[in-house]
Amino acid sequence: MSKPPKALLFDLGGVLLRFRPQAAFTVWAEAADVDAAALAARWAVDDAYEALEVGAIDFPTYTQRLASRLGIDLPPATWLRGWNAPIGQPFATVTRLLPALARQFPLYCFSNTNAAHQAVWQPQMAHLLQPLAKVYASWQLGARKPDADAYRSVVADMGFAPSDVLFIDDNRANVAGAKAVGLDARHTTGAAVTVGILQEIRQR
Repeated sequence: MSKPPKALLFDLGGVLLRFRPQAAFTVWAEAADVDAAALAARWAVDDAYEALEVGAIDFPTYTQRLASRLGIDLPPATWLRGWNAPIGQPFATVTRLLPALARQFPLYCFSNTNAAHQAVWQPQMAHLLQPLAKVYASWQLGARKPDADAYRSVVADMGFAPSDVLFIDDNRANVAGAKAVGLDARHTTGAAVTVGILQEIRQR
């Protein structure tokens, strides 16, 4: 059994709250009268998306690139409504553990996110995120997972050695990136897996 962590670092979407990307394509397809699956097939994590997530461009600029990639033209309000549609409800079985965990470890969150999304999830999650010492947003940090510099910046600000931090994420590439920097990174596929990881940590 590995050593107990000194701090816990959580991803947000897929770990603390539900995030359903397909919901965006459903909204946009309905507004543009096209097939949602066709839009989803055209979308990709491209340079514009990564630029949005590190704060290099704003959402209106991103939608110009997105309109070209998806081949549809929508009003700004519809782009935004679809963009925020994937943000779901918190995983109650996970977030209810945070207050007790915070009495054992300092808790943090690191999310690849953007200003438009944060304007929705931050007020929605405010009371549930209170046990966390700090939330790191990629667009404010200027770096995103799985880049090594992103993890190094976060862990340095937390004030811990990478090996002292247990990190939970639902993206395998992000987990691999964190492990490469030295974090004790765990992959989760849902709330039940996350709860299992946290229960294991509490019993060490």
